[in-house]
Amino acid sequence: MDFGIGGDHFDTVGEELLSAEEWYEGAGTCYSQDGTTFLDIFDADEYADCRKDNLFYPFASRNEWEIADFLLQSSLSMAAINEFLALSMIRELKLSFNNAKELRSRAEMLPKGPSWKCQVITSSHSTKHLIRLFWRDPVECLESLFSNPLFHDKLDFVPRRVYTTAARVLHVYSEWLMGDFAWDIQNQLPRGATILGTVLSSNKTNITTMTSARVAHPLLLGLANIRMRTRTKLSSRAFLLTALLPIPQYLHPNQRMRGVLEDCLIHECLVIVLKPLMIAAEIGIMMSDLVGNVRHCYTPLAAYIVDTPEACMLACVRGKTSPFTMASYLDFFEACAEYRLNGVHAPFWMYWPYADPSVFLTPESLHHWHKEFWDHDLHWCLVAVGALELDFRFSILQPITGYCHFSCGISKLKQVTGRVHCDVQRYIIGLITGTAPCRFVTTIRALMDVRYMAQSPSPDDNLLTSIDRSLLVFHQNKDVIMTLGACMGTKKPINNWFIPKLELMQSITASTRKVGALIQWSADATEHAHISEIKDPARHTNNNDYDPQICRHLDRLEKLRHFEIATTLKSHVVDPGTETEDEGGEEEGTARDEEEPTDPRTALLEELNCTRVTTNYFNRAKDITALSHQACPGPPRTFTTGNVAIHLNFNPTCTGMKLDDVSDNFNLPDLHHALSAFLQHDTRNGNMTHGVGVPRRSLIDRPPILPFDRVQVWHTVRLQQVSYHDSSVALLAQTLHASPSSPEWLKGRRDAVLVNIDGQYEWPQSGLKGHTVCELQLIMRLMPRRGSRIGWRDQYLCYVHNMKIGTVDPVTGMHVVKRAKHANGSPVGDIVPLRQVHSFINLIPQFGAAADARLTKATSSHYSSSFFL
Repeated sequence: MDFGIGGDHFDTVGEELLSAEEWYEGAGTCYSQDGTTFLDIFDADEYADCRKDNLFYPFASRNEWEIADFLLQSSLSMAAINEFLALSMIRELKLSFNNAKELRSRAEMLPKGPSWKCQVITSSHSTKHLIRLFWRDPVECLESLFSNPLFHDKLDFVPRRVYTTAARVLHVYSEWLMGDFAWDIQNQLPRGATILGTVLSSNKTNITTMTSARVAHPLLLGLANIRMRTRTKLSSRAFLLTALLPIPQYLHPNQRMRGVLEDCLIHECLVIVLKPLMIAAEIGIMMSDLVGNVRHCYTPLAAYIVDTPEACMLACVRGKTSPFTMASYLDFFEACAEYRLNGVHAPFWMYWPYADPSVFLTPESLHHWHKEFWDHDLHWCLVAVGALELDFRFSILQPITGYCHFSCGISKLKQVTGRVHCDVQRYIIGLITGTAPCRFVTTIRALMDVRYMAQSPSPDDNLLTSIDRSLLVFHQNKDVIMTLGACMGTKKPINNWFIPKLELMQSITASTRKVGALIQWSADATEHAHISEIKDPARHTNNNDYDPQICRHLDRLEKLRHFEIATTLKSHVVDPGTETEDEGGEEEGTARDEEEPTDPRTALLEELNCTRVTTNYFNRAKDITALSHQACPGPPRTFTTGNVAIHLNFNPTCTGMKLDDVSDNFNLPDLHHALSAFLQHDTRNGNMTHGVGVPRRSLIDRPPILPFDRVQVWHTVRLQQVSYHDSSVALLAQTLHASPSSPEWLKGRRDAVLVNIDGQYEWPQSGLKGHTVCELQLIMRLMPRRGSRIGWRDQYLCYVHNMKIGTVDPVTGMHVVKRAKHANGSPVGDIVPLRQVHSFINLIPQFGAAADARLTKATSSHYSSSFFL
């Protein structure tokens, strides 16, 4: 099926995948290939002739450009830049600019992007200051994203339906173009049209802290065709500031009237700013993509990412009054309250074809799901369990590297982040079990299941059915919350369920089917964009009249970024026939099996787009393996096994430690016997997977004779896994501890891990099958005596205490894990190769009806014998 799509925007798809996909025939047609590209715009600049001889004009050379780029993007003031340029060492460079003013004037000569405009908004009501709207053409901003080389090979143009199997029974909803809404819009457009889904976001944000309390109201614009993984990455800059909405101070004496006037003004400004997109959504516009393919594009509103109050204001469903009426205040208050309206008579979306608030206002994970948990579910738990008891349980949990530890509990926390919300949710079900009624735990767990499943990046019909089923379980049991009096107001219990955030959960499945995975519409990316688009530029102002200075600063930064991209592409001419090696260290990392870039410039562009570096141990292990044995003495400290990369520090915590000392320090009395059994098993079975909890032969009369008496010991190891939904994405590495007793950790610090005991199964695809849960006690490398040989292949070993995985608890839905013990009460321990450790495991101790007051964060795990997995 030929869609007339030019460029390498789509990877070659195998027959098996095509059988499970249905592409919209005749969509995304390329009408010509002579459109204007990013580099064409660069070459059409008024100073393009000067760049034929000097690519970096108006700067003398690449070196001078790099100095200028650094100074202009730094936080240095103009006075500090002048001092820097006045240094004798810098003067010797003979730069073409001598002060900050000349430097900025040269930056103004760089090729321009979408230009800013200032429009005065007239109002029939008095305001304290003049109402000014700063904005730029949203079509130009959208085209800037559409033709940006940084998004090469990361754009889709054709709606499609994806299924889990060739039978096409279970529909998968991931990207926006996989949803029903994009398909339905394509049905209404002319054949060959290309849909460019517009993503908007607006929310008030503080510019200053502690002083003046200055606030900005930015309007951000994104492109839904950019693939979810790229668009949601914080460093991708996939959202552009399109407007700074005014925040007027009306002088009307009635407070509710002032609120209505502000809402009406926002909708009026949105109509002004978004009018070009509304016209393009109705009649279309010819637009050129990044490789010069000209397409007939329509710009429907795909999503509007906002918090709950902003969403209500945009949907016009708040109980405020209207300035455009002859009725009295009280009469209009009652009329608006009856229909739950806020009185805005001309919402911006009424002029936008295909715009429907029930579609573009999607459930949002940060402000809706996590905030609902914090504002309601957690307060119900505090009442049902008791604030003191629940705070104590949180405080005695063993700290885990990378997760928040609540040493003072959670009931007094203020202004917490979404990360804190997630970390509290991780523990809450296990901590309230045993002290709260079973039906109450079932109710909280049902909502927790909804949040967890709704965050899937590739939900299918089965998952959506499970979400609806969990919501049904909540509604069937929610009366227990009222019975316990857990739904409390500031002074008295609340006996109704008028909770907007809870109501929004009912639309999760319907919204997912329309616009794809809801996690892609999270406000995480847009809230982070407030830093780069508003707060950082505000710090470069004189703290007076922020809006125009923010616009000028962003205009300068955009010129610098585009100039850097263009000069990099022009100065790095790569032979299209050569292959580009993988570059590690991008923000989220890519696993070793990621596909090679289809364009030789892709790796170069990704390097430009990378601002945060996360160590990728998969790539590091691949590089180490490629080295010769002469160049890499000793066993590598970084290696991979299946979907896991394991990294040890180059220098062990202890080197040449006697085995007897290790046994005493780590309280492992059977260490010698365990090592002997391991070596014997390895000699008999070769490189097979070692089991855990296997009975050993009695060696009481014959003490083990080991060909070594010293070991190297590590107290930490880092495990990195790939994403369950996308094996090409490497997750952040998790640090695991296996340290002996210390003044802070009287019983040592040991983390729980998942150990593979059957090589036929692979985590996480196989689940717990073929795996067991263990507590990591010791990480070591044996040091054989000089001249001796050991017939085993694994270089790093670990001693673990075995745990038994029990049945699933019907109330919590979690496995119950208990420590495995011998008949004499001693723990069951074994030696396994470190390569068999496949994942970190989070265990929550079962505290029962009341947690023991003697427990601390350093002892709660040691003295607990039963856990929730």
